[in-house]
Amino acid sequence: MTARFEFYERPPMGVTWRLLSSNNRDLGRSASGYPDVDECIVAVEALRAALADTEPQVYRVNRLAWAWRLDVAADATAVASRAYQRRVQAQTACGLFVKLAALAEVTPAVRQARS
Repeated sequence: MTARFEFYERPPMGVTWRLLSSNNRDLGRSASGYPDVDECIVAVEALRAALADTEPQVYRVNRLAWAWRLDVAADATAVASRAYQRRVQAQTACGLFVKLAALAEVTPAVRQARS
């Protein structure tokens, strides 16, 4: 099994996505919600189309943690699913996200997010 995008209903945000690795590790998430799964899939495809031209932003979350985000068309489109202790860890995680997102499976099934 390869990496895959999963879609979640998250009231009141709408539908969001996560990129999961083959061992179900959460690699990154959508920065915002979408009205329905079709628009969410369009956003995933736009992200994938822009991956080669997108410059990752690695930033401090606080004094002890780092995170990353990818901006497409001046909007934060993908964000780290967690904070990292070191900048290099955030950079490596973002690189893995970019590599796997390009080839990940996209299926339109929507799950209900846990509260």
